[in-house]
Amino acid sequence: MRDVWSATQADKALRAFEQENSRADGALVAAAMARVRPDADREALERSAFLVMQLGEAAMRIAISVPREEGDALVETYVRMALKEIAP
Repeated sequence: MRDVWSATQADKALRAFEQENSRADGALVAAAMARVRPDADREALERSAFLVMQLGEAAMRIAISVPREEGDALVETYVRMALKEIAP
């Protein structure tokens, strides 16, 4: 898995594709956040949601590259952090 990720990061087109997907997924999350927080700055919501999605991918890559117990703890930590950012 690490080799696949390394290859995608080395290829500009694949890296751009990954970012586009994170941005699209982030836009969906931002839209949901905006429904819950209609007075919030939409650009700020979109930035936060984009980062939550992009960092989530990185967190999962790290989690599968370490021993299972540590990976589970990293995923739990990421989820807690992401929920703090996107929860109302």
